[in-house]
Amino acid sequence: MYKIKEGMLSWILHRITGIAVVAYLIIHIWSMAKMAKGPEAFNAVIETYKTTLFRAGEVLLLGAILFHGLNGLRLILGEFTAWAMKRHKLLIYLTYVLAVVLFIIGGWIMWRAEG
Repeated sequence: MYKIKEGMLSWILHRITGIAVVAYLIIHIWSMAKMAKGPEAFNAVIETYKTTLFRAGEVLLLGAILFHGLNGLRLILGEFTAWAMKRHKLLIYLTYVLAVVLFIIGGWIMWRAEG
């Protein structure tokens, strides 16, 4: 059985979160186009945004964006500095911890905000 280590997990999560962000952008563009069709369409989209499912999706999107962005910065550091290449495992764990901490804080703030 193949053992998934830190680097492989980061690679997999980077692709999954990238796909999630692209999916969000498609939904966002579609909903903005729909909102432009008039006040009734605008109100219908806003009501959809207020649902628990949509709000949960936004919180998960925050997690995807945080991980994808932080991991991207880690990859850039690894490409351009020898220091980061020597400490790639530490930076992977730092990326995980920072993403989780920021996700918890940001998710809590988002969830408490009125919908």
